[in-house]
Amino acid sequence: MKLPVEVQQVIQEYANMYPLPVNNEEGASNWTHALCQQLNFSFPSAGWGHKSAGPGRPHSKDVVCTMNPFIGWDVVLAAGGPNPTLQLNGDSIDLSGQIFEPVSPVDYLGSTPPPPPNPPTDIEAKLDYIIQMMQKYHTEEMDAITAPRVTRMG
Repeated sequence: MKLPVEVQQVIQEYANMYPLPVNNEEGASNWTHALCQQLNFSFPSAGWGHKSAGPGRPHSKDVVCTMNPFIGWDVVLAAGGPNPTLQLNGDSIDLSGQIFEPVSPVDYLGSTPPPPPNPPTDIEAKLDYIIQMMQKYHTEEMDAITAPRVTRMG
């Protein structure tokens, strides 16, 4: 399975903002960990996280993963080396036997959507209601004034 297009777009945006570390394996692992946090923020229902090969082993320096199903994508070729390369079109890998590491959702891209516009205030709704009632009252009064009069004779 390939990475969804919207996930590829977030990874590319992240890589544009935070270039791949060169000649730094720990930096590559930290870069990938932060990317996993961004993916977990951007797609909270997908269960994005980081993985390690086993107990006591370091976090991956090149693989992002989902918990269910527990699959990953090698998104950085030659991670930690002199020429790391972003790879977005690779196939998923089965991570059975490895360890899923949950990550906190963090918005490194500053992509938090703006708050929705404020709804109309109560005063606006009240004014609309008052205007409607005044128009109705005016109509009823005008109808009463212009209605033919009935006179009773005694």
